[in-house]
Amino acid sequence: MTTRAWFEIDDPDDDFEFDDTERAFVSALSERCMAWAPADVVGEVGRPDDWEALLAHVSLSDRTKPRRHLIDLGVHLVDDHVRGDRLHNQLYLLPDRPSLWALDATGSTERLAELAAEWFRAVLDKPIVLYVWLHDGYAYAARYAFADSGETICQSYAESMAPHGQAAELKAAGHVHGKGWIQTIGLPTPSLYLHIRGDLERGHTVPGVPATTKRGPLPGLWYE
Repeated sequence: MTTRAWFEIDDPDDDFEFDDTERAFVSALSERCMAWAPADVVGEVGRPDDWEALLAHVSLSDRTKPRRHLIDLGVHLVDDHVRGDRLHNQLYLLPDRPSLWALDATGSTERLAELAAEWFRAVLDKPIVLYVWLHDGYAYAARYAFADSGETICQSYAESMAPHGQAAELKAAGHVHGKGWIQTIGLPTPSLYLHIRGDLERGHTVPGVPATTKRGPLPGLWYE
């Protein structure tokens, strides 16, 4: 638990120019979250780059050293409508295609704050695991995922350390995204997994993959 205020508007003259409805929403949301807010997460308030909505969000990290940012989660409030989902990690915009666990509700300010608080608690309880693939004793790929849905959070793939010819096979099979980012979903069974956060009993891991508590260096760039 934490004694820090979540979703607190510190400066009454903030440049975001929150109106009375937004301030009431933030106050109610903060009050509801403080009873259970985890100490390793901070709730923050602002606006996404489109400036149409109030933004309340949290960032999740793997607490390894150095800490690795995993995912941003949050809600947008516009008048009497609130939406919550995964956020763009720089612009804090909601995805074009909502997740299965997204929030979308209309109602009074108090009701929306209540629903948003319940949503934040649910998504922060979602179990997260890290899958790692080894070749010749070295990690060549890794993937953080929600263990309840299997949804990828972020991943990396180091072609130079992977089995010979594997990257070409993955590309030929269409396991690429964006600017040629190789997707780990096309890889064989992972070598091991680590439980990162959340209640793992509410999810499941890939059958036959052993658990570990140790990790070596994970090479490569991280991407969704």
